[in-house]
Amino acid sequence: MTQQHHTPSPTAARARNRRAVISALLTLAAITTGAGCSSSDGNKTDTSPTPSTVAPTTTVSAEEEQARKAVVAAYKGMTNERVKAYARSSLAGSQITSYATGKALRDVKNTVFVNMRNGIVFKGEPKVTAHEDDVALKSANKPSRASLLVCFDTNTWDPINKKTGKSVAVPNQVKRYTITADLQRVGSRWLVIEQDANLEKTC
Repeated sequence: MTQQHHTPSPTAARARNRRAVISALLTLAAITTGAGCSSSDGNKTDTSPTPSTVAPTTTVSAEEEQARKAVVAAYKGMTNERVKAYARSSLAGSQITSYATGKALRDVKNTVFVNMRNGIVFKGEPKVTAHEDDVALKSANKPSRASLLVCFDTNTWDPINKKTGKSVAVPNQVKRYTITADLQRVGSRWLVIEQDANLEKTC
């Protein structure tokens, strides 16, 4: 047998090359399809939250949640009683002792007394913004204590001279500021014991 007899013809070589290319393309298609399935499965897995990526949830007990609500309600209750007392310059029929005690109660009584002597009444009412998230409970204290950060807006609450009907508000006084109120649990109630206004901190 001669060397020429074993040399493949150009036509046969091209045929083998075509079969090799087709085989390679089929193999690549199979790999791509398989990768596509893996990618799809991976996407499904990625879209599902895992313990390492889920933000932790802060658990608040029912008792704590109830205490926070009671603290906010106590402060707002005291404010409502203040508004009514200042509007009449009188504590007659007031329920202020159901919401305030200590220095907070003394301050209200003193203000009512001064306003009564000077013929001053308040018109309108303040806007009080206080949320449960603004409550800091101090359960370790006995009795339990709490503090509350309040946004106090007096733009709609004005001291008026009863005789003249004119405002006697202090000129250029800050009308919107923050108050930190301290409360104490007495029996089943929360009472405001003191409040500190920060006129330099607006809200």
